[in-house]
Amino acid sequence: MAQNVVINGVTYQNVPSVEIPTSGGGDNAVFVDTSDATLASGGSMLSGVTAYSDGTKYTGTIVSKSSSDLTASGATVTVPAGYYSSQASKAVASGSATAPTSISGTSASLTTGSNTITLTKSVSVTPVVSAGYVSSGTAANSSVSLTATVTTKAAATITPGTSSQTIAAGTYLTGAQTIAGDADLVASNIKSGVEIFGVTGTLTSASVSQDATTKVLTIA
Repeated sequence: MAQNVVINGVTYQNVPSVEIPTSGGGDNAVFVDTSDATLASGGSMLSGVTAYSDGTKYTGTIVSKSSSDLTASGATVTVPAGYYSSQASKAVASGSATAPTSISGTSASLTTGSNTITLTKSVSVTPVVSAGYVSSGTAANSSVSLTATVTTKAAATITPGTSSQTIAAGTYLTGAQTIAGDADLVASNIKSGVEIFGVTGTLTSASVSQDATTKVLTIA
């Protein structure tokens, strides 16, 4: 920026700088107006570089960096602040995911008293992932759940009939199963020689006969 300068009473217009002979007589000292400069700190210059701004001398603080200053953690590369005089790069380690082993034995048996119930179980499988960055589309840290269903039966009352009634094997009973009984199931109410649910009847029928001549009825 140029300024008006007065020397020995004479005004000089728009003087950008002034040179004054040094005491040694060999060189001139140059004084430049720096009042229009925008530099306010050394944060805008490389380390070791100096400059004047509005009459103040500043020393640069920006340090120079290279690829050796970069660090990588997984798929992330950290770039420290600083000046890179050329392109800098850092290799990122590659990871891989192996397929899970085959799944077997997805059922288990539970025995209660004389009853055996077969239940299925859920199996969760996670692939093994090595350290490093795994590219998109590769299975990693995912789990697969295989679940089979169990047939259940709620509480019920079973009334005996003329045909057998069954509960399918492998059915899980969620409620009590009641087999109906009857107080009249006794031997005296069942015809002799007939067995019903383990009870053999003793009831006999009366024998009626009639004499062909006398027409007399005989009940035995």
